[in-house]
Amino acid sequence: MSQLLFNITLIISFMFAASIVREQIIYRVEGIKRYKVYRLIYYGCSYGLLGSILMIYTIKIDSTIILDLRFLAVTIVCLYAGMVPAIIAACIIGVMRLLLFGITASGMLGAATIMVMALLSGWTVRLPYRPFIRFQLMNSISLLCVFFSLSFLFKDIMHAATIIIYLLPASFIGGCLVYLVGRYIYASRVTTSQHKKLSKMFSVMVQNAKTGTMIETPEREVAVINHTFCDMFDIPGPPNQYVGLKSNQLFLSHALMLKDPGRFLKTVESTVYSKESIVDEEITFINGKIYARDYIPIYEGHVYIGHYWEYRDITEKKKAECDLRKANKKLEMLSMKDGLTGLKNRRSLDKQLEIEWAYAQKKKSRFLFSYLILIILKRITIPMTIFKETNA
Repeated sequence: MSQLLFNITLIISFMFAASIVREQIIYRVEGIKRYKVYRLIYYGCSYGLLGSILMIYTIKIDSTIILDLRFLAVTIVCLYAGMVPAIIAACIIGVMRLLLFGITASGMLGAATIMVMALLSGWTVRLPYRPFIRFQLMNSISLLCVFFSLSFLFKDIMHAATIIIYLLPASFIGGCLVYLVGRYIYASRVTTSQHKKLSKMFSVMVQNAKTGTMIETPEREVAVINHTFCDMFDIPGPPNQYVGLKSNQLFLSHALMLKDPGRFLKTVESTVYSKESIVDEEITFINGKIYARDYIPIYEGHVYIGHYWEYRDITEKKKAECDLRKANKKLEMLSMKDGLTGLKNRRSLDKQLEIEWAYAQKKKSRFLFSYLILIILKRITIPMTIFKETNA
């Protein structure tokens, strides 16, 4: 029992070590094709080494029967990495079998058996079953291969069956534990890989954004800050050096750039305290720049985990809006005058009537009609007089 536990512990420890080495070395290989090739070779060689080590630490049943769990190295690598690494591992185990125990009939048979296990496991892993069922099928097929190999070697089916009976519980118990550990390592690796990719994508996106971005922790410490934000507030040096600092220290040291520093800092504090989203809040700097500020409180479920600030340069936009208002006002003034005389035209009269009518209704004048007649006569008689003088 102690030898069985030692072998299982050895397999599990090796799996964790192989996963760590992969993250530190193989994961850094650039290029998807190169990574796939390196990954297949790495797993094949790693689990081939594991199977070779398991042949050394055998499980002794009695004076004539010894067992090992080398086939678990082939089945586990086949389940999580595919047929190619399983074949590579089987080749290494077969060669080591011949080197350790000599080139004999039993050695050749053992090498051939492990290769057949790899091929059958590669076929089994493609079946449309759940991973646990596929793994147990591979285990069962491996035990059948061992049974036929021993039957051919000993010429005694009962002797081979006795060995399989001893090997069966070790294979099942060890296989279940190894499978669970493998699933944990695989799921952790996938999750870690996804997090790394998303983190890298988010970091690149924030650093290359044209808007000033800063993300704070709930304690107001800087978690993410980009170059654009530093340029806006004239903060020197690379942004990464400010990660972990209190954000209010950055604002206090560079608040003189603002037109109204006191109001700015007070607004920031009140916004953080209220935890209410803000969109397009205008901030004016002394250099004439105008920025629109957005604030979004960050929640994970119902847990408050930080603050998101974004600043956008809207100086040109505000200038364009101002120019457009001036142009519209000038156009409106031109539309109210006659192009030849420069006097107010009918459009101006209609607009003035609307204004005077609204004023009269507001004042509730008793002489509303007469008042309007006087206004109309006043607006008409002056242009008519000028027209007559011009004709004369």
